Amino acid sequence: MRIIRPVIAFLILTGSLFAQLSTNLEILSQYDDNLFRSPYPIRDMLTNIDLRLSYRPENSNVNLYYNGDVFLYRENTLRNFYLNSIGLNYYRPFGENKINTFYFGAEWALRKNGDTYNYFDYNQAYIYSNFRLDLNLFFLRGGYNFRYRNYLQLPDLTNYRQYVFLQTNKSFRTKTTLIMEADLGNKVFSGRELFTTGQSTGHGSRGYGGGRFNPYTDVTTTSVSEVPALSHVVLLTRVTQSLFNKMGVYVQYRQQISLTKETDFVNADGFYQDEEIFDDPFSYESKGWSSQLTWMISRSVKIQIRGAVTSKNYISEQAYVSADDTLASGGSRSDNMQTFNVNFTKTFYVNKKGFKNFQFYMNYYYIKNCSNSFWYDYKNSVMGAGIKWQL
Repeated sequence: MRIIRPVIAFLILTGSLFAQLSTNLEILSQYDDNLFRSPYPIRDMLTNIDLRLSYRPENSNVNLYYNGDVFLYRENTLRNFYLNSIGLNYYRPFGENKINTFYFGAEWALRKNGDTYNYFDYNQAYIYSNFRLDLNLFFLRGGYNFRYRNYLQLPDLTNYRQYVFLQTNKSFRTKTTLIMEADLGNKVFSGRELFTTGQSTGHGSRGYGGGRFNPYTDVTTTSVSEVPALSHVVLLTRVTQSLFNKMGVYVQYRQQISLTKETDFVNADGFYQDEEIFDDPFSYESKGWSSQLTWMISRSVKIQIRGAVTSKNYISEQAYVSADDTLASGGSRSDNMQTFNVNFTKTFYVNKKGFKNFQFYMNYYYIKNCSNSFWYDYKNSVMGAGIKWQL
């Protein structure tokens, strides 16, 4: 509290000095019963402090922002890290009555761990551009985004990722909305691994014993191993339905089809708050259903309940049938994942000078991953509560 109170006072002061400056401070604490999603669970408490600053000049469509996150573990303190990002986004209405919109954004991010786990450090550049068109019969959205992520200590995993997408959104008088989307993604790894081998050629004796000395010739060979590129197509269909005045539900089907049939890419064998290293979306094909119920109990109270089931078939990874299996004798890895989560949010509207509102929320998240690979067969429950101030 000695740290938090001065921070809040400073944010209220800056919010009153700069009318166009929006400030959000969020503090979340949660108990995790399987921190690294392993068959050998480790429990810990994790605290996330998130600061977001957003500035929009008067009469401007440009927004500048800064996000800063700090992740603090109670027991596993060597894994503490922070994540900073700075960027801008821009929107421009166009067309008749300005009902169509063009969007553009750019962001730079940096993740920094301590020395022990600095191999998860990266810096990242991300840009996107998309549009939204009102075609009377339905809304059409489309766009492109590009990301470059540089792993400072894992150069072989440094990568370029690109996505293009197209989405249709159609609403009906029954308060039903149908959303259909297709994505095409590609990921190219720029890192390379160099392997150097030595070889000696020649004849005769190396010594001076009584034989003739014929020196050997040392030959060094360097080979380059490139991490292969990965590509996939994502198809998504979502149906949303308003049940009552303040209650709605959606059901979604999502299928991911790999365009890469052979690769030697292998995911990391530990979870370190970076899903991409632990379970790269480009490394498998998947099918899954999900559904979410949203209930606005009042203007200030909201409950969300979500569940999902997903099956994954990995392109090249092999399954380890036990902890003692060193040959990956289980065949191709396949996972079946079930997730369930509940979020409760209560908003308190203050609307005083320099202080708009604050939110209190609680959440529960459960995941059960059944895998034919021993190291990915686990259960994980996370319970937490947090508070967010908007100034």
